[in-house]
Amino acid sequence: MMAAIRLWFAALTRREQCLVGIAGALAAIVVSIFGILLPIVSAIEQAGIDHDEAVQRRGRIIATVDAAQKQETRPRSTATADIDLLITQSAAEKGFDLVKSANSAPGQISFKIAQARAPALLAWLTELEGQNVAVRSVALRPGANSTVTVDAQLQMSAP
Repeated sequence: MMAAIRLWFAALTRREQCLVGIAGALAAIVVSIFGILLPIVSAIEQAGIDHDEAVQRRGRIIATVDAAQKQETRPRSTATADIDLLITQSAAEKGFDLVKSANSAPGQISFKIAQARAPALLAWLTELEGQNVAVRSVALRPGANSTVTVDAQLQMSAP
C-alpha cells in the first residue's frame, strides 16, 4: 500500500507534488484544530463553568446551614389556647378551612380539613414544625380536583 502511494507520488510533476504536500499539510492542520484543539479547549471551559457553579452552590449551602444554626427557636407555652390560636390563625393565613375536634388534651389539637392541596399542606406542616409544633398523626385521603382530605393531630413540643 505504501509502495503504491510512493509510486503515485513519484509519478506526479514537481508542481503537483507541491500542491499535494500543501493540501496534506492543510488537512492535517484542520484535523488538529477541529478534531483535537477545539474539543480540548471546550472541555476546559466547561470544567471551569462547572467548577464556578459548584463553588456558588457550596456557598449557598453554607449560608443556609449557617442561617439555620443561628436561627433562634422561640419558646412557646404548651397551653391549649396557645396551640389552638396558633394553628387556627396559621391555617387561616394559608387559606385552609379547619374543623376542630372538641376533645383534645392540653397542648394538643385535632382537626380536619375537607379540601387542601397536598404541597401547600405539607409546606404548612413543615412551617409549623419550625414553630415547635409536632405532628403526632396525619392522614391524607385523596379528594376531588387534585386535593386531599386531612385528619391531623398536632401538639406543642418542648423548645
